[in-house]
Amino acid sequence: MCHAVLRYSALRDPATGELIDRGYVVVFAGPRSYTGEDCAELHVHGAPVGIDRVLRACCALGARVAQPGEFTWRAVLAGKLDLAQAEGLHDLLHAGALAQHRAALRHLDGELSRAIDALRLPLLHALADIEARIDFAAEPHLAAFDTGPLVAQLAQLVQQVLVLAGTARAGRVRHQGARVVLAGAPNAGKSTLLNALIGRDRAIVDARPGTTRDTLEVPTAVEGVHVTWIDTAGLRQTDDPIEQQGADRARRELLAADVVLWLVDQTLPASEAVPPLVQPPTERLTVRTKGDCSPHPTVPAHLLLGDAHQVSGLTGMGVPGLIHSVADVVRQLALGPRPDQVAVARQRHAEALLAAAEALDRAIGVLGGAQPALELGAADLRDAALALDELTGPTTPDDVLAVIFSQFCIGK
Repeated sequence: MCHAVLRYSALRDPATGELIDRGYVVVFAGPRSYTGEDCAELHVHGAPVGIDRVLRACCALGARVAQPGEFTWRAVLAGKLDLAQAEGLHDLLHAGALAQHRAALRHLDGELSRAIDALRLPLLHALADIEARIDFAAEPHLAAFDTGPLVAQLAQLVQQVLVLAGTARAGRVRHQGARVVLAGAPNAGKSTLLNALIGRDRAIVDARPGTTRDTLEVPTAVEGVHVTWIDTAGLRQTDDPIEQQGADRARRELLAADVVLWLVDQTLPASEAVPPLVQPPTERLTVRTKGDCSPHPTVPAHLLLGDAHQVSGLTGMGVPGLIHSVADVVRQLALGPRPDQVAVARQRHAEALLAAAEALDRAIGVLGGAQPALELGAADLRDAALALDELTGPTTPDDVLAVIFSQFCIGK
């Protein structure tokens, strides 16, 4: 049976019959189409005026312009994709590096969905067992219920859910890349190094300290991983309110960073190389800038600076090695504790998993007592199942769905 038909056709204005373009018309019969519905595609020449005329002609015949992500949303409604796979498609469309592309393909292929199903199945079996005992409490073989094995099973399930929730950071780096913040004192060479790292003059460089007042983000792909370099204002005490705002923004970026490059002017005494307060799991690489100049005598033997990367943003000295080190750190962050482990890609995924774990903990509490409360335990297990369902779509709130699909382009 043929499910698609392609024809080379003349496309004409429905009102006047005037030729608009010539191209291919492809008809896909449902349910074998992307959305599960009868669909048609028009393959026309790429001139903006021609495309606009074709769209106007279609709308004159009763069509309308799709909402962002509407085709993918229809595919989800038709069961062609679940919500996690749809998010994988979004990541695939926006992948800026090879590692991102591969991670997105794995989600689109259903890797995360299968991991969620593996958690849901024992949960649903436990819920079915409890509900059967509630509904048929008079049956002798169901009345006697040792909840010990069930509680042990649920405790193991909690750990599995928490392990998956714990992959959120690694998954975010896999799918969105890493935020690498350049920080340091004023005039440490942050803007000069940023330009050297990205290979073009993107940041304004001035010899006067304190000229960078705001953050500057530049996304790039380095060695197959996606990195967003973030130039920040210098950190120092100042009475200038504008410079202080820049320093405050720099500190906020430090808190949100995956990797911090702490830049130290090696021509100054080592006593001035005070690192920022960066808490794990943020990674920090110390970088000695102005490598084309002689270092201060106290720098080479300093515990913090002796083995630091030595670079010159002006000459490019040491910059390729620094980029390689950053890419290695980002790859390690993306791997997480186990390289082969499925990872969630978004904060909403982690929040839904944590909600499921909390509901399971409540169920363990009411089922593990001397007098197990089966009704309460069943309600908690249903809450846990609903939380897991939010990852793949069946019970995801409408406002969350609206945000997810608003991020798609209109063509998807």
